[in-house]
Amino acid sequence: MSTDQPEDRGTARGSELLRAVAVMDALRAPDGDAWSALQTHHSLARYLLEETHEVLEAIEERTDGTGPSAAGHLPDELGDLLFQILFHARLGQEEDPAWDVDDVARAFVEKMERRNPHVFGADREDALGDRGDVEQIIAQWHAVKAQERAEEDGPHGSDAAGSLPTAWFEGIPHALPALQAAAKSVHRSRSDGRIDELTAAAESAASAPDAEDWGADIALRLLDVVREAEARDVDPESALRTLLTRTRDLSR
Repeated sequence: MSTDQPEDRGTARGSELLRAVAVMDALRAPDGDAWSALQTHHSLARYLLEETHEVLEAIEERTDGTGPSAAGHLPDELGDLLFQILFHARLGQEEDPAWDVDDVARAFVEKMERRNPHVFGADREDALGDRGDVEQIIAQWHAVKAQERAEEDGPHGSDAAGSLPTAWFEGIPHALPALQAAAKSVHRSRSDGRIDELTAAAESAASAPDAEDWGADIALRLLDVVREAEARDVDPESALRTLLTRTRDLSR
């Protein structure tokens, strides 16, 4: 990977991240910012969600050619999101056991190296039959994730014999939009090579006596769409949001 810098940059790429960490330290210091001193992981949660949506909006504006100049809008919004990540990492320094931004970066690096053996592995040249085949790369990613999940779950990855692995649903925020939550569950079950089991379980749930009351048939059709989107590596929530945005713009 190239690390060449633009001619007008005299410092190495990433140096500003170190400055950002120092800025966060100064804000949280005893003689720093009073508002920052009051914040907790919980109090910051709403800002993390807000900044994430603003980043998504900036991406959509770049796609459809509307909104502020793309030259600075997306970097600016990503900077606001970075602030949230740095803030949470700074709070981690005050916990027991303590953790910090280096632990966040280390987790990222280790995960990327583990899930991309065709780039970082000792036998990277032989990791894939065709390094240019994106389908092979996605399948490799699924396989590594399935192995990780199996190691985390141990021999008891399911609640009981014949039940679905709890890992397919654990850690998915209740507030996450339903399409995205479904996509994550579908992704995890496909990674385990058991997507049909998830579908069968959904069909069983949709056969409940009150199925008509909550639109089970519609829910199953939506799940089919999510399966198709996940197979194509498309986020259904983002796809629908983009469609609605463009439809709205046509009505202006």
